Amino acid sequence: MKPIYLDKSLGLDIREDSISLALIGRKLRLAEVLAGKFIDLKLLTGKDEKAEKYFLDQVNRFLVEQNTWPESVIVSLPRSFVMFKTFELPAPDMKAAQAMVEFELERHFSSGLNDLYYTYQLNQKSGNIFHIASAAIKKDTANYYLELIKKLNLKTTVLDISTFANSNLALLQEPKDSAVTALIDISPRALEIVLIKKGVIEFSRNRSWKNTDIKDIYSEKDKSLGLLDSLSESTTKLIISELEKALSSCRNIEENESIDHIFISGGGTLAPQVIKQLEKETQVSTQFISIPGSVSPSLPESFSNYHMMTALSLAIRDSRKTNFETNLLPQNLRPKRRKANPKTSLALAVILLLCLAGWIGSQIHHNNKTLASLNGQLDEIKGEVSNLEKVDLEYISIQQYVNILNTINKQHPPKLPLLGRLSQSLPKDTWLTNIKFHKGEMEIKGFSPSASTLIPLIEKLPSFKKTGFVGTILREPTGEKFTIRAKLESSS
Repeated sequence: MKPIYLDKSLGLDIREDSISLALIGRKLRLAEVLAGKFIDLKLLTGKDEKAEKYFLDQVNRFLVEQNTWPESVIVSLPRSFVMFKTFELPAPDMKAAQAMVEFELERHFSSGLNDLYYTYQLNQKSGNIFHIASAAIKKDTANYYLELIKKLNLKTTVLDISTFANSNLALLQEPKDSAVTALIDISPRALEIVLIKKGVIEFSRNRSWKNTDIKDIYSEKDKSLGLLDSLSESTTKLIISELEKALSSCRNIEENESIDHIFISGGGTLAPQVIKQLEKETQVSTQFISIPGSVSPSLPESFSNYHMMTALSLAIRDSRKTNFETNLLPQNLRPKRRKANPKTSLALAVILLLCLAGWIGSQIHHNNKTLASLNGQLDEIKGEVSNLEKVDLEYISIQQYVNILNTINKQHPPKLPLLGRLSQSLPKDTWLTNIKFHKGEMEIKGFSPSASTLIPLIEKLPSFKKTGFVGTILREPTGEKFTIRAKLESSS
């Protein structure tokens, strides 16, 4: 039996030259990971059309393979493009603090807020002191990625950064007695150090790798054990150095305080060795961020913990309340969504089932009475006209054959008339490269100068229903490459 999901959600963790995807299906209690993918890319600069086309083709292929275009699409952008600030704000209460935040942000982001998309997390500390962890990105940079995603027929519902996404997972697994926690995010091009104290982000710093070999090890292009060992050792030393710098730079962590726990996110094939060496060198409990309890532990083969945990954290963002409910998208760019209440949905489902059971019961009772009445009349007729029994049996047999033939005709309409109608309706400057019939559906692929005009033409034909594009229309020198799918119904 095919599982039923309340909704599906897609997390896209976009880095400078890679992207990780995680698709989940949400049930009443647990979310299930349906698929994942790590894609190695060229740098997306806005000037390389081939790199953009490869990005679109690979993500589109993932969506087509999963046969889904989810309504919830949560995206994180490269941390290197994001300005991150933390500061304290004295205020009499939470309402006053919220009213003052934007004025403070204007002061901390020297370029002003007019050309930025920004978000922040506000937490109350002791007394009337409020802590703000804020992030901002240039509108032009964010819009470039948003336009790319829009070309995939996806609408970004939340725009976030890996800092907040990974911190949400870390806080779920943080030991209760831990005062200061470090979060290390290892990506193919950069290293991020995050310090968390009592549930708030006190510090975040991102730095690019000088050694380009890390990307090849991360994406498993280079699997040599010698390079893996040397990179693990050098990466561990660099992490320790960066942790020491972070502790000395963070004004809210006292000299007598130390890191109680370390979480690792990302890292690819480097992660297991880095965790062992880091715990050995620092004597601090170190672990990889694991699957949260709200997600089923049964994972598909396509999902990799060492590549896709940030994408998973993004994907489950709407399925549960998180510590950091941040969104870089301004209100006017956020799609309007009606969020279903699971309790209301369950109550309505129960009522519907009860009504359906009552209706089925009454129908069965009525049908039984009708059948009994008909059987009685049939017995009387057969007793009076016994010589017509053979004719009656032959009629029933023929009627069964007619019903079978009608059913076959409805489920599998004749192909030749359909192809004739299709060829007469399509423009002469449109040609097809592939036609496939499967389970009452027809899928056609081809090229046309204007693919968008084909849907109305096909919809007018009597046997084609629910016609629409599959995936993205791609412009190529020979025209617009399209894939169209339609339900087939018998015209008789």
